[in-house]
Amino acid sequence: MIALVGGVAVVGIVLGLVLSSSGSGGTAAAAQDVALQPAGSTGPAPFTGSVAEQPASGTATPSSGATAAAAPAGGTHSGGDPGLYGGTKNIASCDVPKLSSFLAANPDKGRAWAGVEGIAPNAIDGYLHTLTPVLLRADTRVTNHGFENGQATAFQSVLQTGTAVLIDPQGVPRVRCACGNPLLPPVNTGAPSHFTGQSWSSFNQQNVVTVTPAPTAMKTVVLVDPHSGKAFGRPNGGTGNNDTSASASASGPSSGPSSGPSSGPSSGPSSGPSSGPSSGPSSGPSSGPSSGPSSGPSSGPSSGPSSGPSSGPASPKSLGPAGGSSAAELSPAPGSSAGPASPPS
Repeated sequence: MIALVGGVAVVGIVLGLVLSSSGSGGTAAAAQDVALQPAGSTGPAPFTGSVAEQPASGTATPSSGATAAAAPAGGTHSGGDPGLYGGTKNIASCDVPKLSSFLAANPDKGRAWAGVEGIAPNAIDGYLHTLTPVLLRADTRVTNHGFENGQATAFQSVLQTGTAVLIDPQGVPRVRCACGNPLLPPVNTGAPSHFTGQSWSSFNQQNVVTVTPAPTAMKTVVLVDPHSGKAFGRPNGGTGNNDTSASASASGPSSGPSSGPSSGPSSGPSSGPSSGPSSGPSSGPSSGPSSGPSSGPSSGPSSGPSSGPSSGPASPKSLGPAGGSSAAELSPAPGSSAGPASPPS
């Protein structure tokens, strides 16, 4: 009888433990450390000193009367989403030659840096010149990399709005200019986060942005000046010297109805009956009032930056689907890759 009672007691204890474990939902997922990095901070174990070309601006307010694309809301965004990045016309936010020279002069750091980006050390300079200097318009989550004991050390990070970065042709941040660190897309973004480092007054976890590659490589990125609110175009890989004017109605992706080699009836080499070798002034945006034998389709070799079938500059590393000459725009187009800015009239 005593043995029976003892057995029942043991079973009851085990059952209680099982039920208690089930009621608590099991073991909670461990929170991962995510470092908060203010725009002007070098951060831990930097690859280089700062190669940023203009002071970190943090959150800027457009001047009175200026109309700008809204800053991106928190969540996942394509690298070609309208209004994702900013900058100052004719001024690069990052000194690419300085960064390239430093990595060449420090081969141990160069090897580690190239390893993160998936390229050979001797390809660093060419790769850097395919990247475009911009400013973040939202706090952005990335996988950052410091340099310790001869190796790149990965850590999750949130970069403050206004941080100068270099983006690849598909709009993904690849370099943080304040420290020269190579960047990759973030990992485990759905896991609980334990934020470390120096925060800023406007930080809110719900407003953090994650960037995924645009469906196609961009030929021109339309940036928004954080102070004036005005938009302008920067060719992929440009350093500010060849920036162009742009507007909130910048042209859309090359797959749209009025652009591309085989789109609507009035453009492209295979255009409809309204165009041809002897078309008049209405045969395309770039046709002259008295077109000669070579006039015709507006998307020919002499067309503006928004035409032509050739793809944008390709990164030395495979960064996802790349093709076409799609570029960022500022007209609302959720989920789509935007097209290059229309040339000024």
